[in-house]
Amino acid sequence: MTKITHEAEVQRQHPRYRLPVRCIHNGTQISVVDVSVGGLGLRAGSLSVQPGRVLDLTLVFPFSGYELTLPINAEVRYIAEEHSRIGLRFVDVSPRQHNLLRFILDAYLSGEVVEAGDILDVVSRRNEGKTREVPQRPQPVGFMANVAHHGRSVAGYVGIGAATLLLLGFVGMGVFERMYLIPAQTAQITADLVNVPAPSNGQLTFVATGNEVKAGEPLLTIQGPQGSSVVIDSPCNCLVQTRYSRASNFVREGMPVLALREKTSTPYVAASIPQDQVLRFYRGASATIEYADGTRVRGSQIERLPTLPDDNASVGRFFVKLAPGRDLETSTIGQPVSVVFDTFSGSSIAAAANKLQAAMNWAGNRIASVFGGNSDVANAPKKAKEPGTTTGSRLAGVTSEQ
Repeated sequence: MTKITHEAEVQRQHPRYRLPVRCIHNGTQISVVDVSVGGLGLRAGSLSVQPGRVLDLTLVFPFSGYELTLPINAEVRYIAEEHSRIGLRFVDVSPRQHNLLRFILDAYLSGEVVEAGDILDVVSRRNEGKTREVPQRPQPVGFMANVAHHGRSVAGYVGIGAATLLLLGFVGMGVFERMYLIPAQTAQITADLVNVPAPSNGQLTFVATGNEVKAGEPLLTIQGPQGSSVVIDSPCNCLVQTRYSRASNFVREGMPVLALREKTSTPYVAASIPQDQVLRFYRGASATIEYADGTRVRGSQIERLPTLPDDNASVGRFFVKLAPGRDLETSTIGQPVSVVFDTFSGSSIAAAANKLQAAMNWAGNRIASVFGGNSDVANAPKKAKEPGTTTGSRLAGVTSEQ
């Protein structure tokens, strides 16, 4: 008869069972006093250990014709010489080890295993039960009932298909945006400007006041600290875009004084792109520009791409010139815009799609030419038999006028 020993809850978490189990450590069999889900007790004197030591044990459960072994680690918790007992606690127990140990102990307690030699006949246990019959749905009766029934089914399938397509479209758009769309770091409306800096330190005694200057006209005069004057003439027939300083102001050498714009130049959009994305733009790209007034221009072409010696290469970005796609006033120069580049046209997928389209066009032209050639051959005898429409007599294929 299996003997069960219970202790207070504060002393032990799991009950101990006196079962016919063997324990092997380093090839030596050790007498087992009792075992539980959380640990086991060994007979003192059969093992020389100290508290805190972790032992590699193998638990052997004997059955009829075979033995079930369970390798497990246990830590020595105490040594009670007066009770001839060594208490150990299982450590580093995996869920599978814990489930197997609990299953065996429950089998002993439930009576499936009473003593050594009993057969643990759990795997071969037949758990068959009578299947409960599910009542069938009532079939629709009548034409309208059948139409309503099938209509609900079709509507359900259509709804599932629509939801699937929407999900696939959402995922596809997200992948497309991450792979082929590149937002510009900065973008604004600008023009080809000529900056006029101060050639030396001094006081501005003259600055052109008109909105237009002609080539050769004086733009500004600077009086140096020693009384010398420097006059800067206009390099072109230009419009004065920006004035940074006025007459009587003191300027330092290199400070911008005026910004000129040639009359023939028109405003355009300049956008900066990351340095590591420049090669993708050379393979082919277009842009979508959104202006401050809400106007959106799609498919804007890139007019000028940067080269490596660009001055902006040191800061990790390059500027590209875009066709604005609309008429821009000079007052819009300096306004920020939003630019998103589409590099799909330069991708390998787009190249494959273009080749496929070209192959389909070629095949369609060949088919059309074959059918067109057959119709010409069929109509050729009829055309040969038609009489000539010109006046005169026909002789040996030569027509001569009377």
